[in-house]
Amino acid sequence: MRSNYWYAILLLLLNSYFASASVSLLQPKSLAYEKNIITQAEHSGLSRVELDKSQTFDVVKDGKLQGTLIQGKGWIREVQPVCFIGWSKDGKNIDQFIQTIGQGDWETVGCHKVDSVGFISKKDDENEKIAVIYTIEAPDHYGTDYYVMGLKAGDGVYYDNDTTEKFQNSSLKTIVELRKVYQK
Repeated sequence: MRSNYWYAILLLLLNSYFASASVSLLQPKSLAYEKNIITQAEHSGLSRVELDKSQTFDVVKDGKLQGTLIQGKGWIREVQPVCFIGWSKDGKNIDQFIQTIGQGDWETVGCHKVDSVGFISKKDDENEKIAVIYTIEAPDHYGTDYYVMGLKAGDGVYYDNDTTEKFQNSSLKTIVELRKVYQK
């Protein structure tokens, strides 16, 4: 009987440790960011701005909101579809606005849609890694492309060029596949 007591205490402690070290993506409780992210996108030259609420998440670490990761799409000059990522520390104001597929390194393709968003981190990563998988529009076909970010606790997200480049020209289609390759 006494050994069961200590076993239960040990299990409780282990579960508490692992639960407190968790990072998760949750559907936002508020849409307070909506007006501000649309305004930011329009100021950045995008029109016909649409938010992808099914791929927008509150990032919660150890039970504390780190920020809201917002996915959206707009058009440059009505002809080039561009996806973007917004980051809001408080769920209302936009602290970062990053144009992804359709701009910069990806200006030769258009952004068709966001397929999925998820963590691919290793246990020993200094900053958690969040991957976004896109369906892209090339002149003669649709394809898949990736954008990987690091999450700095309390300081937002940053583009992880090295990790993103590792996935280029691969045929990975899911966050699970990306995570498996990244964690090797």
